[in-house]
Amino acid sequence: MSGEDVINTNRHCGKLRYQAGLSLIELMIALVLGLIVVTAVVNVYSGSTRSAKFSEGLRTMQENGRHGISALQRGMRLAGYSAGARLAPFDFAAGDDQTIVVQMAQQFDCNGQSTVGNGGIAVNTYQMDTDNKVITCMGNSPAATAMPLIEGVDAMRILYGIDSDGDDFSEQYVPYDASLNPLEINSLRMAILVNSMSSIRTRNVSETHFLLDEEIPTDDRISRRVFTTTVMLRNRR
Repeated sequence: MSGEDVINTNRHCGKLRYQAGLSLIELMIALVLGLIVVTAVVNVYSGSTRSAKFSEGLRTMQENGRHGISALQRGMRLAGYSAGARLAPFDFAAGDDQTIVVQMAQQFDCNGQSTVGNGGIAVNTYQMDTDNKVITCMGNSPAATAMPLIEGVDAMRILYGIDSDGDDFSEQYVPYDASLNPLEINSLRMAILVNSMSSIRTRNVSETHFLLDEEIPTDDRISRRVFTTTVMLRNRR
């Protein structure tokens, strides 16, 4: 082998030494850095997902609550309306503390069915379905069905304003009683406990919700809010 070949061989060996792979320490450092980056990405994604779920739950709760109160106001405000003989606004014999039966002269009931066959009187039954967490409304036509009106509701509470002296001022608000005189009712106070329809919290939270004169405790990851309203009856006379 000539001197020139020896020099070329040494150069080649030098290049091989410079191209050697990562050491074990360098590999471990690279793995740790990679894990840190992946963990950070996963945490950001998880946080964004939780935040989006929480916001969606609150939005659903707000929409259901506002729509629900508005629907109940519309359904109760015309209770007792009649262009002819005086009509009792409520049928207490057919109701209970979770059901309110509203009567009024109207062409259609709350299911959109004609009331012509019932003398033009709509009898709408609003009921709290605790099993399905929904408030339903059913009219009095032969084709009437219990139509979901408000979803995601844990509880409903109604107090009746009694005007016993006829001065259009409620002396007291009382819960349902079959012996109440419907013609003495001049207003309603209503409260509904609306939930987020899914677990949006990261841990259980113990809370007490006040529905007028009633307390309802909860302990879970579902968010809830109480929506209330007072409705004056416009057609007592």
